[in-house]
Amino acid sequence: MFAKLNPIRNRRRRRRGGRLRLGATAVEFAMVAPAFLIVIVICVEFARLSILRNLAQNACYESCRMIMSEGASIEVGIARAQDILNRVGDVEADITINGADGSLDSDGNTIGQIDRNTLNVETEITIVLNENTVFLPGAMFGNQEIRAAMDMRTERYEGFFDAGTAH
Repeated sequence: MFAKLNPIRNRRRRRRGGRLRLGATAVEFAMVAPAFLIVIVICVEFARLSILRNLAQNACYESCRMIMSEGASIEVGIARAQDILNRVGDVEADITINGADGSLDSDGNTIGQIDRNTLNVETEITIVLNENTVFLPGAMFGNQEIRAAMDMRTERYEGFFDAGTAH
Protein backbone atom coordinates (compact mmCIF):
# COMPACT_ATOMS: atom_id res chain seq x y z
CA MET A 1 0.00 0.00 0.00
CA PHE A 2 2.81 2.39 0.84
CA ALA A 3 4.53 1.54 -2.45
CA LYS A 4 1.73 3.19 -4.39
CA LEU A 5 2.15 6.39 -2.45
CA ASN A 6 5.93 6.53 -2.82
CA PRO A 7 6.58 8.95 -5.79
CA ILE A 8 10.22 7.92 -6.22
CA ARG A 9 9.34 4.28 -6.81
CA ASN A 10 6.56 5.25 -9.26
CA ARG A 11 9.00 7.38 -11.28
CA ARG A 12 11.38 4.47 -11.59
CA ARG A 13 8.62 2.23 -12.91
CA ARG A 14 7.58 4.83 -15.50
CA ARG A 15 11.13 5.14 -16.73
CA ARG A 16 11.51 1.41 -17.21
CA GLY A 17 8.29 1.21 -19.24
CA GLY A 18 9.30 4.26 -21.32
CA ARG A 19 12.49 2.58 -22.52
CA LEU A 20 10.43 0.14 -24.53
CA ARG A 21 8.79 3.03 -26.49
CA LEU A 22 11.94 4.96 -27.43
CA GLY A 23 11.52 4.38 -31.22
CA ALA A 24 7.71 4.31 -31.35
CA THR A 25 7.36 7.99 -32.27
CA ALA A 26 9.84 7.68 -35.13
CA VAL A 27 8.10 4.60 -36.49
CA GLU A 28 4.67 6.25 -36.28
CA PHE A 29 6.01 9.35 -38.03
CA ALA A 30 7.57 7.21 -40.78
CA MET A 31 4.20 5.55 -41.36
CA VAL A 32 2.11 8.76 -41.41
CA ALA A 33 4.50 11.24 -43.08
CA PRO A 34 4.22 10.02 -46.71
CA ALA A 35 0.43 10.13 -46.69
CA PHE A 36 0.47 13.52 -45.02
CA LEU A 37 2.93 14.92 -47.58
CA ILE A 38 0.85 13.57 -50.46
CA VAL A 39 -2.24 15.30 -49.10
CA ILE A 40 -0.32 18.58 -48.75
CA VAL A 41 1.04 18.37 -52.32
CA ILE A 42 -2.43 17.67 -53.74
CA CYS A 43 -3.90 20.59 -51.79
CA VAL A 44 -1.20 22.95 -53.04
CA GLU A 45 -1.68 21.80 -56.65
CA PHE A 46 -5.44 22.22 -56.62
CA ALA A 47 -5.11 25.62 -54.94
CA ARG A 48 -2.77 26.68 -57.77
CA LEU A 49 -5.23 25.44 -60.37
CA SER A 50 -7.98 27.42 -58.69
CA ILE A 51 -5.77 30.50 -58.79
CA LEU A 52 -5.11 29.85 -62.50
CA ARG A 53 -8.85 29.72 -63.15
CA ASN A 54 -9.38 33.07 -61.45
CA LEU A 55 -6.37 34.61 -63.18
CA ALA A 56 -7.63 33.43 -66.58
CA GLN A 57 -10.95 35.19 -65.98
CA ASN A 58 -9.20 38.33 -64.80
CA ALA A 59 -6.76 38.26 -67.72
CA CYS A 60 -9.67 38.04 -70.19
CA TYR A 61 -11.37 41.02 -68.61
CA GLU A 62 -8.19 43.11 -68.38
CA SER A 63 -7.12 42.42 -71.96
CA CYS A 64 -10.60 43.32 -73.26
CA ARG A 65 -10.56 46.55 -71.27
CA MET A 66 -7.06 47.32 -72.55
CA ILE A 67 -7.91 47.06 -76.25
CA MET A 68 -11.52 48.19 -76.39
CA SER A 69 -10.52 51.84 -76.66
CA GLU A 70 -9.24 53.59 -79.75
CA GLY A 71 -5.64 52.97 -80.80
CA ALA A 72 -5.04 49.70 -78.99
CA SER A 73 -3.82 46.58 -80.77
CA ILE A 74 -4.11 42.82 -80.38
CA GLU A 75 -0.45 42.55 -79.37
CA VAL A 76 -1.05 44.88 -76.42
CA GLY A 77 -4.05 42.81 -75.26
CA ILE A 78 -2.19 39.50 -75.56
CA ALA A 79 0.83 40.92 -73.69
CA ARG A 80 -1.46 42.22 -70.92
CA ALA A 81 -3.19 38.86 -70.55
CA GLN A 82 0.14 36.99 -70.45
CA ASP A 83 1.51 39.41 -67.82
CA ILE A 84 -1.47 38.70 -65.58
CA LEU A 85 -1.18 34.94 -66.06
CA ASN A 86 2.55 34.98 -65.29
CA ARG A 87 1.88 36.24 -61.76
CA VAL A 88 1.97 32.61 -60.59
CA GLY A 89 4.91 31.50 -62.72
CA ASP A 90 5.37 30.74 -66.39
CA VAL A 91 1.87 29.80 -67.53
CA GLU A 92 1.49 28.30 -70.98
CA ALA A 93 -1.79 29.56 -72.40
CA ASP A 94 -3.43 30.06 -75.79
CA ILE A 95 -4.69 33.64 -75.93
CA THR A 96 -6.84 34.77 -78.85
CA ILE A 97 -8.47 38.13 -79.41
CA ASN A 98 -11.15 38.26 -82.10
CA GLY A 99 -9.86 34.92 -83.36
CA ALA A 100 -6.28 36.17 -83.76
CA ASP A 101 -3.37 34.93 -81.69
CA GLY A 102 -0.92 37.72 -82.52
CA SER A 103 0.68 35.88 -85.46
CA LEU A 104 1.85 37.83 -88.49
CA ASP A 105 0.90 37.52 -92.13
CA SER A 106 3.38 37.50 -95.05
CA ASP A 107 3.57 41.32 -95.04
CA GLY A 108 4.49 41.47 -91.34
CA ASN A 109 1.10 42.75 -90.20
CA THR A 110 -0.81 41.19 -87.32
CA ILE A 111 -3.64 38.94 -88.53
CA GLY A 112 -7.09 40.06 -87.39
CA GLN A 113 -6.04 43.52 -86.24
CA ILE A 114 -8.77 45.61 -84.66
CA ASP A 115 -9.75 48.63 -86.71
CA ARG A 116 -12.26 51.48 -86.49
CA ASN A 117 -15.15 49.31 -87.73
CA THR A 118 -14.68 46.57 -85.13
CA LEU A 119 -17.73 46.52 -82.85
CA ASN A 120 -16.80 43.83 -80.32
CA VAL A 121 -13.63 42.58 -78.68
CA GLU A 122 -13.74 38.86 -77.92
CA THR A 123 -10.92 37.46 -75.80
CA GLU A 124 -10.50 33.75 -75.10
CA ILE A 125 -7.85 32.13 -72.92
CA THR A 126 -7.25 28.38 -72.82
CA ILE A 127 -4.90 26.83 -70.26
CA VAL A 128 -4.13 23.12 -70.68
CA LEU A 129 -3.77 21.64 -67.19
CA ASN A 130 -1.25 18.91 -68.00
CA GLU A 131 1.20 21.59 -69.19
CA ASN A 132 0.81 23.77 -66.09
CA THR A 133 1.16 21.51 -63.08
CA VAL A 134 3.94 21.98 -60.54
CA PHE A 135 4.10 18.81 -58.43
CA LEU A 136 1.61 16.31 -59.83
CA PRO A 137 2.26 14.54 -63.14
CA GLY A 138 0.48 16.19 -66.05
CA ALA A 139 -0.98 12.88 -67.22
CA MET A 140 -3.13 12.88 -64.12
CA PHE A 141 -5.29 15.64 -65.63
CA GLY A 142 -5.51 14.25 -69.17
CA ASN A 143 -6.73 16.82 -71.68
CA GLN A 144 -8.56 18.98 -69.13
CA GLU A 145 -8.53 22.71 -69.84
CA ILE A 146 -9.36 25.94 -68.11
CA ARG A 147 -11.21 28.25 -70.48
CA ALA A 148 -12.18 31.85 -69.95
CA ALA A 149 -13.90 34.11 -72.45
CA MET A 150 -14.99 37.74 -72.49
CA ASP A 151 -16.90 39.79 -75.04
CA MET A 152 -17.08 43.60 -74.85
CA ARG A 153 -18.24 46.34 -77.14
CA THR A 154 -15.53 48.69 -78.36
CA GLU A 155 -15.42 52.41 -77.68
CA ARG A 156 -14.84 53.54 -81.24
CA TYR A 157 -17.53 56.12 -81.80
CA GLU A 158 -17.65 58.86 -84.37
CA GLY A 159 -19.48 62.16 -84.38
CA PHE A 160 -19.52 63.13 -80.72
CA PHE A 161 -18.00 66.48 -81.42
CA ASP A 162 -17.43 68.16 -84.73
CA ALA A 163 -15.19 71.20 -84.35
CA GLY A 164 -16.50 72.70 -87.63
CA THR A 165 -20.10 73.01 -86.35
CA ALA A 166 -19.32 74.36 -82.85
CA HIS A 167 -20.08 78.06 -82.28
